[in-house]
Amino acid sequence: MDDSPPFFEGPFDSDEAADAIAELECEDDVAATMAESLDMFLRENEEYTEEGAVDEALAFTCLIAARISGIAPDEAAHHWLDRTPFVVSNELHRLAVAAFALATRSRDNWLGEVRTGDWQVFLEHLEPYRKALHGEPQDPPAPFVPDFSGQKRRWLQAYWSIGDRSLPHDATYTDVAERLVLAVNEASAWLAWWRPAGLQKLTVFGELTPGAYTERISRGRTTAEAWIGFGHSHEGFGESVTQQVFDDVHQALAATGRHLGLDLVPSLPTLAE
Repeated sequence: MDDSPPFFEGPFDSDEAADAIAELECEDDVAATMAESLDMFLRENEEYTEEGAVDEALAFTCLIAARISGIAPDEAAHHWLDRTPFVVSNELHRLAVAAFALATRSRDNWLGEVRTGDWQVFLEHLEPYRKALHGEPQDPPAPFVPDFSGQKRRWLQAYWSIGDRSLPHDATYTDVAERLVLAVNEASAWLAWWRPAGLQKLTVFGELTPGAYTERISRGRTTAEAWIGFGHSHEGFGESVTQQVFDDVHQALAATGRHLGLDLVPSLPTLAE
């Protein structure tokens, strides 16, 4: 048997937690949905915390704790809270305290059983959330200072998809977009534009599917993310595909700049033939 400890995952990284949080973000009343879910978790898992239910409950309680304190060791929490406003009522706070205790107990807990190899490490990782829920004092982390030396100078990443799959590597759009992103990373004017954000990198997730334009942008503690649905395919532009890529990248960067309060974007660099 392999006795090595499991790969470390934070409270938001399991499939069950990620799916629950994604669904929660679509709710009209996030706080009410959280309260209902945590109340059900407490009633139905008193004897044994079940797989899936404990992942969801722990993720919700950590988000509530991070909303209370602003302190979270997981970058995902900062992004989610930036996108999703909700108020922590006294009742929601009470439910979160009880659910967190149940989800992190050492016995009769599916999560503790599958994380035997790193359970104490996991609990230490969760300690800032526990302290926030109980109102215990804790020092905030030191201010983040980005490093743009060497390879870290490349602050922009971009990924392109068609629905639920990646854009083909042999697509003209892909080639132009990769070269343009590299050029932006190497342009001093663009690094000067990005520096005031105080973040290490921006990741753009661009979906190239016909429909309505959508954007979902969030700021974490060390990174920013832009999820853009451009509302068109990557095909059908003929010789103007390069211009379309430029328009899309410019739109994504401009939208991110507005969210982060940055200056107007510079002109995009030209590409060598």
